[in-house]
Amino acid sequence: MEQQIAPTTAPIEQMLEKLGVDAVFGKPVTEGDITIIPVAQVDLGFGYGGGYGRATEPEETHGEPGGESNEGGGGGAGAGGRATPRGFVRITPQEVTYQSIIDETRIPLAGILMTAWTIFWVAATVRSVAKSIARRKR
Repeated sequence: MEQQIAPTTAPIEQMLEKLGVDAVFGKPVTEGDITIIPVAQVDLGFGYGGGYGRATEPEETHGEPGGESNEGGGGGAGAGGRATPRGFVRITPQEVTYQSIIDETRIPLAGILMTAWTIFWVAATVRSVAKSIARRKR
């Protein structure tokens, strides 16, 4: 009789502990009557797969009687995650507000890259048109 091995969920449970509520809402920090609670975005990804196959040719059984060695199998799994800071909750006696964290370097960098990309393609188009016109004049 074949022994079955139960899959373990310990790695997934450990990852969920690390990327759970404590990762989304960090430890509150209190100074006077103001409390700040950090907030993050948590992304999780899981994947798994398996396979089972058998040899199609008798010679692939490597000479074993009954052809039992032509059985196949396989499996695998993976998981990953990350936590990205997004802002904080500010609690005062008067109000509770959420303040998002804006990455001030990404917005200008995206603008600079878009400008460079546009200049590149405009220059390439002008050059191509100029070459075409020069060929026609010959």
